[in-house]
Amino acid sequence: MITRVYKKLVENISPLLFISILFVASFAITADDSENVEEIVVKGNVLYADQVNALKTPVPILDVPQTVSIVTDDDIRKQGFRGIGDIIRYIPGVNTSQGEGHRDSVVFRGVRSTADFFQDGIRDDVQYYRSLYNVEQVEILRGPNALLFGRGGTGGVINRVSKKAVLNDMFGAVDFGVDSFGANDLTLDYNVLSGDNSALRFMMHSDTLENHRDHYDGKRTGINPALKLKVTERTTLDLSYEYADHERFIDRGIPTENGEPVKRFEKITFGDKDVNLTTLEATILRATLSTEFSDTSKGNLSIISSEFEKMYKNYYASGYNAGDTVVTMDGYLDPTERENTVIAGNLVNEIQIGTSTHTLLFGGEIIDTSNDNHRYDTFWSTTSDDNEIFNITRPMNFLENSSGFGTSNDFTAKLRSKTKSNIEVSSIYFQDQIDFSDRLKLMIGGRHDTFDITVADIKSGTSQSREDKEFSPRAG
Repeated sequence: MITRVYKKLVENISPLLFISILFVASFAITADDSENVEEIVVKGNVLYADQVNALKTPVPILDVPQTVSIVTDDDIRKQGFRGIGDIIRYIPGVNTSQGEGHRDSVVFRGVRSTADFFQDGIRDDVQYYRSLYNVEQVEILRGPNALLFGRGGTGGVINRVSKKAVLNDMFGAVDFGVDSFGANDLTLDYNVLSGDNSALRFMMHSDTLENHRDHYDGKRTGINPALKLKVTERTTLDLSYEYADHERFIDRGIPTENGEPVKRFEKITFGDKDVNLTTLEATILRATLSTEFSDTSKGNLSIISSEFEKMYKNYYASGYNAGDTVVTMDGYLDPTERENTVIAGNLVNEIQIGTSTHTLLFGGEIIDTSNDNHRYDTFWSTTSDDNEIFNITRPMNFLENSSGFGTSNDFTAKLRSKTKSNIEVSSIYFQDQIDFSDRLKLMIGGRHDTFDITVADIKSGTSQSREDKEFSPRAG
């Protein structure tokens, strides 16, 4: 009864009266809210010189003359990212590719690269899957970057900013996670004061790898102690030691048909659990001296020494005809040893000329890389060649070929190549960022690189050398 009376009352209220009631009510709410306004703080990201951004100078992201995406350590932890590939899936204009199952491989605006990776603005082009436990933030820059990063970088670069020890602060965190496949990830990050003018930060991680594919597994371990020393009121020294030990199964994927993966093979791993493997052992030493000459002038000098030992070997499907129940398999073994030394320095100075502000950057870099590489092909006993045909089964059986004959492989019987190379690169660059006003800015600069390359072919007993010099201008 009450419901019917209420309904009739509402129906008899004139539209004008109803609108008037709403207006008065909204005014009352607005007046009340104006007395209790809640302050909303909007936080944004600004890249500073000590974070080694695209310009190596203090500049808001808004003023960077190219597309930049930034993923912070907080983002990495909250979203459970475990590698560069996880981050790239969320970045527009950039894709990740398979990388043959043993290295980061990124496609910047259609340009594929396995070498355009940097750490603190310094080249880090060894081919492996990079961990994120010691990363403050990851910067993805789309577009050419020859002025500040040198060779490569046609489509873009990825720069990892390292975590460093923090003076006058103590903090720590331990994170542990497990996914639905059973893979787990443990990270530790502690910063302690070791004196009035020093701090020590210890970072480590250990994880296991699992997914939905047969045979897939792996483990990674890394430790990274870092020390910061306050040399003077305006000068600090950062020291870092990083050790990495990685091992994982290599999954090269499934055959394709008319340019697309064969769906009926999606559950089959075309590899051997005892053969498809990559290992990495790395030692990286870093030292960075940073100083402020004045409020408008600062500089830094970095020295990096690293050693990498990497091996990867695998079987993969190299040939398949549509509708067949057999597949041609190939493979190789590829061990690499690399030693790398980098010396890099930057000077940043801000000056006022008339009504415009000039942020001047002078920098230089010396890279010395020694690389020993071998490549062995598979050598099947039944064909005396690197190719053999096998029945498609789950799991694959590589002890018997498609004709029913027993077969075996010897990775050391067929040496394809054995090289020793040395690369020396020396670079200098200059940049002037001119602020005429808040809305009008100009950037001009250039970089000169000298490349001295020597490659010795140990297998053939020959050697070749060449020197190239390149100048890369920039304006915009």
